[in-house]
Amino acid sequence: MTEDAAPPSSGAGEAEAPASSDAETGAAASEAKGQPRGFTGAPVSGALVAVNIGVFAAQVYLAGGWSYLRGMPDPVLRWLGANASLWTISDTRLETLVTSCFLHSSILHLFINMLVLWQVGPLLERAIGSARFFPLYLMSGIVAGASSAIWGRFFAPTVSFGASGALCGLVAAAIVVGVRTEGWRGELAIGMGRWLALFVLVGLVRVALDRSLFPGIAQIDNAAHIGGALGGAVIATTWQRGFTYEHRTQRTVIAACVAIVLAAGATVYVRNRTDPYLYMNVDERMQAAYSAFQAGHCDRARAAMSRAIQMDPNNRFIRAGGDEIARECSDPSSDRPSPRLRP
Repeated sequence: MTEDAAPPSSGAGEAEAPASSDAETGAAASEAKGQPRGFTGAPVSGALVAVNIGVFAAQVYLAGGWSYLRGMPDPVLRWLGANASLWTISDTRLETLVTSCFLHSSILHLFINMLVLWQVGPLLERAIGSARFFPLYLMSGIVAGASSAIWGRFFAPTVSFGASGALCGLVAAAIVVGVRTEGWRGELAIGMGRWLALFVLVGLVRVALDRSLFPGIAQIDNAAHIGGALGGAVIATTWQRGFTYEHRTQRTVIAACVAIVLAAGATVYVRNRTDPYLYMNVDERMQAAYSAFQAGHCDRARAAMSRAIQMDPNNRFIRAGGDEIARECSDPSSDRPSPRLRP
């Protein structure tokens, strides 16, 4: 697959270069054997592989043993920042759109995604530069997560995680770069088109199997794949050919991307420890509200009911319960005695 996805010979540096002439193409071809291999010249790709592997090792440790290499329990994934559609939207958990890109459900899931990143990442990073590559990866992952969350909110609740949405963005961006530098029949566009087709095909096969004989196969997030690919393609079309970043700007962009990832992880960590309603569903939040109300903790009751309303804003029953708690806690002339606030 690497051969099919060779980068354009004139695409090195921080920006795409104009398509080369026939003479330049021939000269580049004669020097193909000297092209960088592996993660040489692609530090962000190498770092992303290392971080994904490190996070998965932490998942296994937190899950409690090597047996979880084959499948990670949902509580561990959600505690580390998986993108659960219902909670992501109702509680505005935007940080999970970032953290979910670094989580994987099994060693096989991790291996497949890291294989794609190893094949695609260095080629694209060397062609467009690290200062474009890292934001592309993050933004594609964020768009993929948002697409998954929106789909899950309106159709069926989902818990999304994995690097594949961001990887689809890389592949789609590489197709755009290939078309702009070599045309639709260039090696880069064709090779990356095969990778993208593979992602889509696997998703379609998963849906077909799920509806027939194998409902237990791990879920493939088609919404994330499509969203990530569209996001990556749109981002790539905004790149100006011939434009290069200064070294200081490159470092600033990469540092900003690192800061976003760290901030997202820190936000997940803090919310895990400070938000008592973080993992409650609608019924559990309502129960917490009524329990607090009966115990005389009006502030807690209002807070819990407010979080229940956020999760299901069109539910009249929940809104009626919220109005009742607000009335009983604030109206001293009510037929029912107002709960006495306690420290």
